[in-house]
Amino acid sequence: MSNARIPSLEMGRLLAILAVVIIHAGPLRGEAYSEGINTLSDVINQICRFAVPFFFVLTGYFVQPKLTETPTRTFMHYAKPLMMIWLAWSLIYLAVPFRLDVAMIEGYLTERTGYWNYLLQAPLNTLFEGGLVHLWYIPGLLSALGILALLINKNQQGLIMPLALGLYVWGLGAGSYQPIMEGEAPIFTRNGPFFSLLMVTAGFEMRRRNISFSNKAAWTMTIGGMALCLAEGVNLSRYDVWMANHDFLIGTPVMALGLFALLMNNPNLGNTPLTFALSKRVLGVYVAHFVPLILLFNLFGMYAIEGPVKDMLVTPLTLLLSLGLVWCLEKTPLTRFLVEMTKGKRKALTPAETTK
Repeated sequence: MSNARIPSLEMGRLLAILAVVIIHAGPLRGEAYSEGINTLSDVINQICRFAVPFFFVLTGYFVQPKLTETPTRTFMHYAKPLMMIWLAWSLIYLAVPFRLDVAMIEGYLTERTGYWNYLLQAPLNTLFEGGLVHLWYIPGLLSALGILALLINKNQQGLIMPLALGLYVWGLGAGSYQPIMEGEAPIFTRNGPFFSLLMVTAGFEMRRRNISFSNKAAWTMTIGGMALCLAEGVNLSRYDVWMANHDFLIGTPVMALGLFALLMNNPNLGNTPLTFALSKRVLGVYVAHFVPLILLFNLFGMYAIEGPVKDMLVTPLTLLLSLGLVWCLEKTPLTRFLVEMTKGKRKALTPAETTK
């Protein structure tokens, strides 16, 4: 199969970025709602956790042919622009005040110093994360691609899946299942290769081995994976682990692979010009969306907008403002690198397909 853009997968990217914004917006949460509604918020949070795993699977699927053929060159094709994007946005988020009221009353440095000190408490983890929490995606992706490139270059492809599974189990044991398994890791296990390597490898192997699933099997995996994640979240709450804290669980790969298989089985879903126009900007929206989100949270706080009104506004406004910001950044060569991976004519803005 070629690396031509598949409509259903482009639509999947849009669903995934919507889910990412919903996770960060945190709807139906807080003192304005009852305990039951807050629980519903946790359920929504876990259902939306398909998003980043889906991005990883997508990357592995599209990168497989060229990563197998020229591992080092292909890795560098991704690493150079993505590291520039990661570094630039890390600096931006280190500079942007999160609490405008504190910055105006107590001073900019007072507001920022607390956050900078927080990051310096765990410098290694910050290196695998960046200037703001969501930027972990880029080092995570590059960690996975780097390991794959190294093992392919050394002709050790047989080690890829065992290593991916081992890191995932380690990540679970030192992450969500730490109260049970009492595992330890040098960094927060959502970051780096603990989570990403298995998901990227899953897409890689589906392409390499031409693996497919029936619609029935794909639906079972998607719904079953979501149900398993929710069941795990409920069970882990007995150990005082908040459900919304789980970045990945045992059911996460099942859920992500099921959704990917469903979209692959129905390639013409979302086959409209709007889908392609918007999906080109998914990476830009991903890295940039915290700028309008921070601004909106501050504005809502200033004007005491909360509860259902806030929740109805925050996600759509964040998406619209993020798209507007990305569109503006695309317009000049000086800022285009912040939201695009390629030079010249825009070919792809998500690290999910090989463009050369």
